[in-house]
Amino acid sequence: MAVARAVGCDGGGSGSRLVLLWDGARHEVTGGPANATSDRAGAVAEIAALLARAAEAAGVAVEALKGLPAHYAIAGVVDEGIAQAVAEALPVPGVVEEDQRAAVRGALGAEPGFVAGIGTGSYLARQGEAGFATIGGHGLVLGDEASGAWLGRELLRAVLAVADGMEPATPLTRAVSAEFGGASGVVAFAASARPQEFASLAPRVFEAEGDSVARHMLVCGGDYIARGLLALGWSAGDVICLTGGAGPRYAGFLPQEMQDALVPACGSALDGALALALEQRP
Repeated sequence: MAVARAVGCDGGGSGSRLVLLWDGARHEVTGGPANATSDRAGAVAEIAALLARAAEAAGVAVEALKGLPAHYAIAGVVDEGIAQAVAEALPVPGVVEEDQRAAVRGALGAEPGFVAGIGTGSYLARQGEAGFATIGGHGLVLGDEASGAWLGRELLRAVLAVADGMEPATPLTRAVSAEFGGASGVVAFAASARPQEFASLAPRVFEAEGDSVARHMLVCGGDYIARGLLALGWSAGDVICLTGGAGPRYAGFLPQEMQDALVPACGSALDGALALALEQRP
C-alpha cells in the first residue's frame, strides 16, 4: 500500500499555513496573509512560497509535488471565477475554495455537526448528511455578527450613544471614550479602521464583567449564533463546536440545550484542508 502524499493549505487574511504529507512525514510551514479577493496576486505568491519551503523541507523539488491531491482553503474565494484563476496560477494544481469548509472539517473531523466560527469575522456552518451549508461570512459592512470586529464596532457605537445623551454611561463606555478622546476621536478612528482594528477592542467587552453595555452585546451575539444554528437545522442531540478567538467566549450566552451540545474542536483548519485533500478521488 502506497504511503499517503498530499498538500493542505489554510490561507487567511492574517496568516497562512501549508502542510505537505510526504512518505509518512508531515512538513508544516507558515507565512503571511493570503486573501484572494483583496490581493489575488499576493495570495498566489504567498502560497507558492509555502509550497517551495515545504518541498525543500521534504528534500524534493516543487515539481515533484505536481499530481499530488491538494486542497487550498483560501480567504476571499467568493466565486468559482476566483477559485479557477488562483488554481491555474499555483505551481501545484489542486482544489481551491473558500476557507470555511476546511475549518469545519478540521473542527468536526468526518462527523456531522455544527460550527460557529467566531474570530475577527464570523460564520456558521453545518456538516453532515444534509450537506455542507453556511450562514454569514459576509464581512463587517454587511454582517459578521457576533465577531470580534462587530463587538468593537458596537462598543464604539455605544460610546457615541452615550455622548449623544441617548444611553447612560457605564464604566466601559467611560473608559473607552477617555482613551479615544471623546466622540470626535471615536469617529476619526472608525473612519479608516479595518476589521482587525475594530476587533482589537473585543477583549474589552469580554473582560468587562457586570457592565451592562458589554453584557447586552454578548447577549445579542449569542442570540445571533443560536438563531443561525437553528436556521441551519440544528436540533437537540446535534453537536456544536465554537471555534475562533471569540467563539468559545459565547458558550455561556447560548440556550442551555445548546450549551449541553458543545464539544471541543478535533483539529485545525489546516488539518481539515489536508483531510479534504486525502479524500479527493484519484
